[in-house]
Amino acid sequence: MNLLGDIVSRKREDVANARKLRSLNDLEGAIPSAPPVRPLRGGRDLSGRPGVIAEMKRRSPSRGLIRDPYDPVALADGYHRAGARALSILTDGPFFGGDLSDLARVRRTPAGEALPLLRKDFVVDPYQVVESRVAGADILLLIVRILPGTLLADLLKLGMALGLTVLVEAHTEEEVERALSAGAQVVGVNSRDLDTLAIDWDRGGRLLSSLPRGILRVAESGLKTRADYLRMGDLGADFVLVGESFLVSPDPGRALEDFCGLVD
Repeated sequence: MNLLGDIVSRKREDVANARKLRSLNDLEGAIPSAPPVRPLRGGRDLSGRPGVIAEMKRRSPSRGLIRDPYDPVALADGYHRAGARALSILTDGPFFGGDLSDLARVRRTPAGEALPLLRKDFVVDPYQVVESRVAGADILLLIVRILPGTLLADLLKLGMALGLTVLVEAHTEEEVERALSAGAQVVGVNSRDLDTLAIDWDRGGRLLSSLPRGILRVAESGLKTRADYLRMGDLGADFVLVGESFLVSPDPGRALEDFCGLVD
C-alpha cells in the first residue's frame, strides 16, 4: 500500500497516543454537550446540478504545500458565501497539515453553524468516530480500502448511531460492493488511486454511474473545471467534493463560483 500504508500506520500510533491523554469513556461523556448534528441533505439544486462539498487543507502528499498562510475560518466563510453545500476539513497532521481543532474552530463560526462539516481523515478506530462527534463533525469519512473484515461495518454502524452522516469512499467495484454490503447510504467514488495517486476518470465515472438508486453519490478527487463538474452531474453525482483546484486560487470562494458557472 506504500503511502497509504504509511499513513494508516501513523494514524494508529496517533490514536494510541490520544487514548493515553483521554480515555474513550471520558470522550463519550462529552457527547451530550457536543454541537447538534446536521444532516447532509439532497444534493442537486433545482437545475439538476450537484451540490459542492468544498474542501480545505494545507498540503497533500501528491501536491506538497497547497496554501500558505492557511486559514480554515476564512476559507469556510468564503466557501459559504459562494454557495457551498457542505465543508470538508482535513484533520490529519503529518501528511496534510491539519488538526481536529481546525474543524472545532470552523464549527463555532457563522459558516460552520450554517453548513454541515465533514471530518476528512483516515479513520481506523472507534475512538476517532467518537472524537469526531465531540469536535462538531456532522459527516465522517470512512475509506473502504483501509478497513478490513467487519471494521468497516462496525465503524459505519457507530457513526450512524451517533447521528453522523457517514461518507464511505470506494475506488474499485469490489470496494463499492463492500460499502453497500456494510450498509452505506452515502458512497463517495474517488477517481484517484490511493496507492499511485493517479487519476482514472473512466473508472471513477463507471463506478459512480453504477451505484443503485437511493444511494447518495459523491464524486471525489481531480475535479478542476466546470466541464468536470457537469460531467459528474451527468454521471449521477449528487455532490462533488473539490478542494485543491479552489485552494490554489487567490480567492477560493470565487474559484468555486467559476467552477459552478455562477459568474462570467
